[in-house]
Amino acid sequence: MERCELYLLPLREHNEMRVMKTVEQHYDDILSLANTSPVIDVPIEKALNRVLAEDIIAHYPIPPFTNSAMDGFAVRAQDVIPGQELRVVEDIPAGCAPQVKIFPGQASRIMTGAPLPEGANSVIRVEDTIGGMENMATQAPDCVVPKISLQKNANVRHAGEDVAVGEKIFTAGTRVTPSHIAAFSAVGFATVKVHRQLNVGVVATGNELRSPGEELDFGTIPDSNSFLVSGLLFERGANVTVRSLHSDDSAHFVETIEKLVSECDLVLTTGGVSAGAFDVVKSSLRSHGVNFTKVMMQPGKPQGFGEISGVPVICLPGNPVSVYVSMYLFVLPLLNVMEGGKRIEYADLFTTSVAGTSWKHKLGRDQFVPVVESERGVVPASAGGSASHFVGSLPKATALALVPATEKWVQPGQNISILRLR
Repeated sequence: MERCELYLLPLREHNEMRVMKTVEQHYDDILSLANTSPVIDVPIEKALNRVLAEDIIAHYPIPPFTNSAMDGFAVRAQDVIPGQELRVVEDIPAGCAPQVKIFPGQASRIMTGAPLPEGANSVIRVEDTIGGMENMATQAPDCVVPKISLQKNANVRHAGEDVAVGEKIFTAGTRVTPSHIAAFSAVGFATVKVHRQLNVGVVATGNELRSPGEELDFGTIPDSNSFLVSGLLFERGANVTVRSLHSDDSAHFVETIEKLVSECDLVLTTGGVSAGAFDVVKSSLRSHGVNFTKVMMQPGKPQGFGEISGVPVICLPGNPVSVYVSMYLFVLPLLNVMEGGKRIEYADLFTTSVAGTSWKHKLGRDQFVPVVESERGVVPASAGGSASHFVGSLPKATALALVPATEKWVQPGQNISILRLR
């Protein structure tokens, strides 16, 4: 087996590399099209997966008051002596304010989350009292006998120990998750300012495409790209309009694009961007301000990008793995910026992992291989590597491995850059 080393490229590959853009150059060109979506005020339950347009400053502390972390008895720790009874003076359910101050030799039965009464500095768990759970009958006992001694502040949650009033807990640019929404409520917010959901138009083109389940004539294939692209967009919270054009009619295609541009913040197309005689996307949109280029990557070399009436239009290749790679490399980072997120530099998309097997790479273009991460390192999700039509293997992939254009072999144990997909 050949060793991992740099190889001299044949003249043809050198010439091709000179006329192609680097992946990073294309990444920068795509992100330069970003228009940030408007800011709207929404109820917190509607903010999921949106990007904050404001800093969140706590109106309330967390916890809002000092309370019990356990079901048990609020006491003065210095009074807790094993075998020595304490007189129970009050019952404090969660949601009720204490009415009685604790004095020496006294205790109040208290439930988890209930406010600590004045004078108490600790909570003894009901399990640590003689009689145990018998002391949690409907009627509180007249007295309780500890089985253990207790430190001050035991089983007590102090007001503001997690978040203080006036503390900045989240910054603008944060993508909202369910735990963020819980925190918004906990610090006193009913609504938050976020960037509006993006409206994205998706057009899958190709005379050879057929709808799912439709009988295939010889030379036709099922349309998978519209589902792949729209699914990745739905995962990100976009509002997606899909148009599958199972023809190469230029007039119909342009009419579809113009309508989507009038309705959407971003328009994506798949297919029709290569050098074929019937590539409708390339032939139709060149005169509308869309640039078509070759990017030094495999899969996904033919790409298109531009603006029509101020709306970004991104034209992706037609093979499913090319679409998949292009979505993660270019479109999802663009969406992030358009949604109000911070721009991620190209190099920061990747982290370092280790190859778990060897595979050969064709020189001349950066290769992006769908891989599975395992204990021994990353391995290709398909035996065919990054072949652009291997859509059946994509669900297994957890990352894309980047193999530089000048590297002919990947060897086991070799450090390798990966872009994690989930």
